[in-house]
Amino acid sequence: MKKLTLILLAFVLIVSACKKDEEEEDTSSSLNPTAKQNGFSIVYTATWCHYCGQWGAPLIHDYAKDAPNGVMICNHVNDPMTNKDLLKSFSDDRKYNGEPHFWVGDDETYQKNAMKDLLAKGDAIAGVDYTYSVSGGVMTVNTSVKFFAAGSGDYYLSVLVLEDGIAGDKNAGQYAQHGVSNPDDYKHDYVLRKSAVTGKAYGEKIVSSPAKDKTINKEYKIPVDASWKNPYAVALIWKKESGAAPQYKYINSLKKK
Repeated sequence: MKKLTLILLAFVLIVSACKKDEEEEDTSSSLNPTAKQNGFSIVYTATWCHYCGQWGAPLIHDYAKDAPNGVMICNHVNDPMTNKDLLKSFSDDRKYNGEPHFWVGDDETYQKNAMKDLLAKGDAIAGVDYTYSVSGGVMTVNTSVKFFAAGSGDYYLSVLVLEDGIAGDKNAGQYAQHGVSNPDDYKHDYVLRKSAVTGKAYGEKIVSSPAKDKTINKEYKIPVDASWKNPYAVALIWKKESGAAPQYKYINSLKKK
């Protein structure tokens, strides 16, 4: 009788474990990556930079209007919002020479139509979807990347934390943005705060030479600073190639806020 009881108990534990695994696998079941190109731009900027306020900030916001689900990043240089590690990591590949300095996709450009031109190239080889939540000072991000055609080489995923709505008006002290046309009511948006892979702007390798319909699901736990009032997650896919910079070629992105 004891032996039968032990066998039944073992069976129950195995079934429970299987159900738990199924539940864990189902965390990304609601995610639906698409091939739609969402767009990406980064600007190297600074509060002390007059031109950054005068035309850099309006341009990154124009790009955001053109690509409402794309990822826009303000990478601050030598001001209170600078993340030195991520500044170096991004600029080791996407270099800058003065501020403001823009990249749209893989191109250095200041053209007003650059984002529209990127979106006009059509669907990407891969897409990403994700959910995020913040609890107890930790942001949990669940991601799903899907390939809609076979790929060659190494593909990377960045999960970054950004922040919008940081006061940059004339009364904001060291956060006050120079050069803006509305110094009484200016907000810093798309501020780069953190990466899921510490200090690495281009994230981590997630797959090599994926087959068509290959899907990669990942979960990330990212500590967030209590002083960040409006942090949110974004995700970007890259393909790493040797040769001319940028070696991390932009594939696709997504912003959900």
